[in-house]
Amino acid sequence: TPSFPASSNDTDSSSAAATTSDPGTADGERMPRSTLASGATIAASVLFALFVGAAWEWSLDRGDEADYRERLRIEFTGGARELAADREARQAILRGSERLIAAREVGLPPTADSLRALSAALIDFRYFTPTHPALDELIASGKLDLLRSSTLRSALVTYLQERERLEVVEERERTFVADALEPYLADAIRLGPPPTPMDDRFWGPAVDRDDLERAVRDGRFRTLMTLRVDRTRTALRFSGGLGRAIERVLAELEAD
Repeated sequence: TPSFPASSNDTDSSSAAATTSDPGTADGERMPRSTLASGATIAASVLFALFVGAAWEWSLDRGDEADYRERLRIEFTGGARELAADREARQAILRGSERLIAAREVGLPPTADSLRALSAALIDFRYFTPTHPALDELIASGKLDLLRSSTLRSALVTYLQERERLEVVEERERTFVADALEPYLADAIRLGPPPTPMDDRFWGPAVDRDDLERAVRDGRFRTLMTLRVDRTRTALRFSGGLGRAIERVLAELEAD
């Protein structure tokens, strides 16, 4: 049987068949374009979803931060008012205590109302009791870093430290009044109920003038009042530090 040489068309057909054969069975395999496009679409979708999730998370955090900042502003504004009232009351305690020390030389005030004001200085003490639900929540939840301002976070930490220092001084002041001053007064001075209706300027109990005149000449009473002055001045000094810490927090809250 005669043989005939392969035609060029037959050779081209064989080459084309080899080229379009299963890409998974030949060296230099090629991935179909549809597979490449599908993979790229999936990757882009995943990246987009991550971006949208991160953007949503960022938006929620910024909303939470704005809410916390407003709540903190309200809390610290109220705290500033309370501390100012405490300092005013302590100044009155200090004036009354110094007046009682001086009474040994200059005598007691002439009116019963003035004596009641002095008796308030004898037994009064103050506690700074702010309400801080937002600040307590930030600390308890570990979300203080939600506040992006590092200077605000630093101001809040300083405030907490100053408040703790004042608490120690206030407790020392309260203990002195309860354990030393009040027992002396109970033994040495007859106190009566304040008048009704009570005048806010002179809220203290009625004081027996004769008993108080004897007390101001007593060396122990003078020592107690000297200690009272010292503790009141100390409390004023520490409350002043706390007041500056509050002012710094409010300034940082207003800054951004």
